[in-house]
Amino acid sequence: MTSWVIAASESDVKEGKMKPVEVEDTRILLIRIQGEIFAIENRCPHMNCPLQGGIIQDYSIKCPCHSWSFDIRTGSYVASDKIKVNVYETQLKDGNISVLV
Repeated sequence: MTSWVIAASESDVKEGKMKPVEVEDTRILLIRIQGEIFAIENRCPHMNCPLQGGIIQDYSIKCPCHSWSFDIRTGSYVASDKIKVNVYETQLKDGNISVLV
C-alpha cells in the first residue's frame, strides 16, 4: 500500500541542488530542476553507490562512482532504458515536500 509521506521542507531543496532523505526505510534523493521537485532512488543499480554525490546536468544525474547517468524524470539509465532506478511522485503542500512511497 502506498501513502504520502513528508520527506523535507520545501525550502530544504534549492534550485539545481539535491537533498538526500530517508522515507519509510527508502533512501531517496530530492532534486529541484526548473522549480519542479523530483524524487529518485538514492542508489545506482550498478554497484549500489549513492547518487547524492553525483553531478546534475539538465534532467540527468551522473553517478559519482562509475559515471552512469540516469534521467531523474523516469529513472532510466541514459544508455539503456532496460536499467532503471525507482522514481517517486512528489507533491508540495503547506511548505513541505511529500513523496508517494
